[in-house]
Amino acid sequence: MSVVVENTTMDHRSTADNGKTPNPLSIAIQGKGLPGMVRRVKEITGRYGITPRKIDLGFAYYVKILNQFGIGGTFPIPGVILARNHLPFVKYEGQNIEFALHGFQHVDHTRLDYEIQLAGIERGRQLFQSRGLTCTGFRGPYLRASEQTLEALRVSGFLYDSSQGIAWDVLTGAAHVAYDHVLDFYRAISAAHYPSLPRLENGLVRIPYSLPDDEAFINRLQYVDDGEERSQAWLGILEETYRLGELFVLGLHPERIHTCDTNLIKTLNAAQGRSPAVWTARLDQIARWWKARLETWIAVQELQDGTYELNVKGPEGVVVLSRGVQVNTPVDTWDDTIQKAADGPVRFQTTRRPFIGISHGSAPELEYFLKQQGYIVEKTDSPHDHGFYLDCPEFAQQDERRILREIEGGDFPLVRLGRWPGGARSALAISGDIEGYTLWDYGLRFLGR
Repeated sequence: MSVVVENTTMDHRSTADNGKTPNPLSIAIQGKGLPGMVRRVKEITGRYGITPRKIDLGFAYYVKILNQFGIGGTFPIPGVILARNHLPFVKYEGQNIEFALHGFQHVDHTRLDYEIQLAGIERGRQLFQSRGLTCTGFRGPYLRASEQTLEALRVSGFLYDSSQGIAWDVLTGAAHVAYDHVLDFYRAISAAHYPSLPRLENGLVRIPYSLPDDEAFINRLQYVDDGEERSQAWLGILEETYRLGELFVLGLHPERIHTCDTNLIKTLNAAQGRSPAVWTARLDQIARWWKARLETWIAVQELQDGTYELNVKGPEGVVVLSRGVQVNTPVDTWDDTIQKAADGPVRFQTTRRPFIGISHGSAPELEYFLKQQGYIVEKTDSPHDHGFYLDCPEFAQQDERRILREIEGGDFPLVRLGRWPGGARSALAISGDIEGYTLWDYGLRFLGR
């Protein structure tokens, strides 16, 4: 199945529409298609009420499920929705629930010029603060953001953006035309070609959003009554991210919690109790961890020929993983081939330096990417000193998946930092956009308010 448009990862393109706010109804039809839009209107009238009571009860049930598993979640909200319905959200502050900005209005930010985006983003963050809510993250409506959006987020002091869709090939059966259409509209990238991992770009952490989500199941794939297909798709993403050591951002809108609660619970049950663990966290926690681990201080000392001591000082939870070396300090088994070192200096013996060697002529982007993964990188022009060596004068995001496969699938000696805290193998985040709290919210949205 053809699942995505292959642009570049974390697509930054801008198509500002002369600074004018695009018509919300026309954008919704463009993204969903007219039949999908008709279905969406029917769904809205069934799931929302004139008062906030229906969604308020559904969100409380959602939070109850997360609490039963001892985890939190991240829920982006348009600023105008928060302005009209702030009381239901304030009561969740301090309950391991994070609220992020979903634009001040639910509009396609790639069609807005920079000044309008900056003004709306800053207005939204100020509104959160005035309501007593912390706001450090952003997700663009329709999973669309431009380079101008990202710059506005940086200027406004945001920690992360979670607007980039990443599609997993977990669907079975015939071609899914409506789903392929929305992936194209989202500018989604393929997990077969790009790693599903955070990336720090000029101070802003980019966190990919996994597809299919609940909206794709219900509105695009027509998995309305077949909960098993929904469960199998999410379990498939969980298994693949666990195998690869990557991140699964599971998208479930609160309005559909009663339709997809069983699917969510199955996924959370499958994630718990694994060894190595699946780290389940909010998006702000993931972004802070990613930035903090990158600042870890690392010192390597060669004590004698083939014997090394590694000292590491980083955030709480940073660990050292090794394979193919003889570790002379305490270790625990991590998996069949990898050991996790205990706290303190790590001493080991090996015939070749178990770090990633790169040439002095390699692209700076390569070194930065490798360090973000937790690899210890050394520049050298002696390729035979290291178990793995790269000479890449040019490096693009399209090369990342290939290089990760070569490193992770190799049998050469390797000592590195764990990607996730506590030596977790992969990460999982639960997130769902709150696009409205009443029927009035949707009516006003299509009027551009």
